Amino acid sequence: MKDNTNILTIITWVILLSLASILLNDIREFDFYQFKEFQSWAKFADKNESWFTSKNAIQWSYYVISAGLFIWRGYLIYGFSYFLSILKEIENGDYFSNNNIRYFKKIGNIFIWYTISVLVLRFLLASIGKSSFNFFNELKAEFTFLIPAGLAFYILAEIFKQAKKTKEENDLTI
Repeated sequence: MKDNTNILTIITWVILLSLASILLNDIREFDFYQFKEFQSWAKFADKNESWFTSKNAIQWSYYVISAGLFIWRGYLIYGFSYFLSILKEIENGDYFSNNNIRYFKKIGNIFIWYTISVLVLRFLLASIGKSSFNFFNELKAEFTFLIPAGLAFYILAEIFKQAKKTKEENDLTI
C-alpha cells in the first residue's frame, strides 16, 4: 500500500505544480499595463458623467473580476492540496480518521464554491462586455466535473464517518 500511496503522492504533486504554473502563467500574461492608461482617470474624467457608467469604472471592474478569478483558481489549487493530507493519513494507517472526514468535506466545499463563484464572476465579466457568456456552455466546459466531484467528496465524508463509527463499534466487540 505504501508504494501506491507514494505514487499517488507524486502524481498529486505533479498536478499541483502544473496547476500552480498555469495560474502563474495566466497572471503573467494578464495585461497589467492597462493600469497605466487609467491611473490618473480623475484628471481627465467627465465630471458630469456618473462614475459607475464611465469607461474607467468598467475597466476597474474588469480588473477586480479578473483578480477574483485568479484568487478562486488559487483556492482550487489549495483544495487539491488536501489530497496530500489524505494520502498522508492513509500512509499512517488512519483510513477512517476525523481528519480524512474533514478533508473530504473541505475538498467538496471548495469544488462547489469554486464552481458557483467562477460562474458568477464570468457572468459579471460578460455583463461588462469583456467576454461572452452562455450559462450552459460555461457549465459543461470545466464545471461539469467539479460539482459532481464536490458532491462525491461530501458523500465520501459521510461514508468514512459511518465506517469510522462501525470500526469503533467493532473494536469494542470481543
